[in-house]
Amino acid sequence: MNYYELLQKWVTSQPEKLFLIVDESKWSYQRFGAVVKHLVGQMSEHLVKQLTGADVLLLADTFAGQLAGFLALQAVQARPILLHHGLSEREVQDILQDNHLQGLLKISGSMDPSEFTLSFEPMAQDAFQHEALDILGVLSSGSTGTPKVMYRTYESWAGFFPVQNPIFHVSQETRLFLQGSLSFTGNLNSLLAVLYEGGSLITSETMHCRRWGKLMQKWAVDVIYLIPTKLQLLSAALKESLPQVQSLFTGSQLLTARNIRDLQRLLPQAELILYYGASELNYITYAICNEAGRDSRNLGRPFPGIGVTVHDGLIYVDTPYHVSGVKIPFSVKDTGYLNEKGELIFEGRRDAWVNKGGVKISTLRLENNLQAIAGIREAVVLPCADKLRGSTLAAFIVPDEGAEESALRREIRRSLKPVEIPSVLCFLTKMPLNDRGKVNRRTLREKLENYLTISENNSKISVS
Repeated sequence: MNYYELLQKWVTSQPEKLFLIVDESKWSYQRFGAVVKHLVGQMSEHLVKQLTGADVLLLADTFAGQLAGFLALQAVQARPILLHHGLSEREVQDILQDNHLQGLLKISGSMDPSEFTLSFEPMAQDAFQHEALDILGVLSSGSTGTPKVMYRTYESWAGFFPVQNPIFHVSQETRLFLQGSLSFTGNLNSLLAVLYEGGSLITSETMHCRRWGKLMQKWAVDVIYLIPTKLQLLSAALKESLPQVQSLFTGSQLLTARNIRDLQRLLPQAELILYYGASELNYITYAICNEAGRDSRNLGRPFPGIGVTVHDGLIYVDTPYHVSGVKIPFSVKDTGYLNEKGELIFEGRRDAWVNKGGVKISTLRLENNLQAIAGIREAVVLPCADKLRGSTLAAFIVPDEGAEESALRREIRRSLKPVEIPSVLCFLTKMPLNDRGKVNRRTLREKLENYLTISENNSKISVS
């Protein structure tokens, strides 16, 4: 079984039902199935020998093109791997070579089948030897090197949909909104969860939150999947509430007390669900966030059938739903502990701890403390080198409109312990985001390195 075959099931049983809306364009299951079928025909006519059984990197101009290409490649028995946008040619070549992929397929043009343009850049290297029934690959973030391809079977996600979908309130009647590239596994999993149920998906190619709100209202969206950085933007942009939304699920970052209050105003009828998951695994724990005063690090109890243990501060997960080739129980090197209620208290990645003059400091906890200060809308903390102490801290801060930088500096010194005060404070008008909607820490590190190169002794900098 693969997701192309799943699409064909719904094309047969509910052809006229709405499947996908992207801004002003919409497709029923039957119409989208025809688009994918046309693309399969193009592949079969020109590329079938190169694609059959191959591991193929896929780059498409549009969201709909990503999805159509992803499904069409499965139809010709290739394993699609959706490529992150914005990578350099050198980075793309490194992904192809380091992961032993058979080529790069590019799809450009609109969703009118007659306007599709396909190009394939083959790689002269043997395919990875798959032991499992892998049907697709996903890319790691690549934050610390070349992104790694991790392969999945159909069951590694679809087998868990009957567990996750009722918790997230995804059903055949669902109209779910998400936004961003399908190379982000959270988006891809959510889309496939809707396809599994035969529901409807609404999205936008743009980062205009007011347009998102109009789409949600127009199409009666009842479930939202967005990561917290995008939820912050949405809450700030929309003045009117969305009372038709019944469920919001989110992950990848924590929800602060301010986030929860803003979301409760925006989505007064919605259940707010924060999950913990990993690309190598799947969904692990979840919490219902109905109180702004809750511990933002509390990621709740495990999903049914998932085991969580902690050894030497590292979180280990026992699950049958994971990428191929990992040994269970598995840890992604996240740290935390289980409280007396069996809830997971998250303390960040192991490499997010800084030893500053003999004192261990969690950058995650420090980010939470900074975001609790009045006048600070967003905060990201990165470790950086210090000649005297070995390691120190740099904080990137987005202030509220009208907040004065000098007043925020004073409040930071007053609110934090002396050892916690960042050596570098960078004030930004907005956080840089990557194509998956996450904070682009690589860009922040580049800003930090540029500053440290220019002035090693200055402890203050404003970046706009």
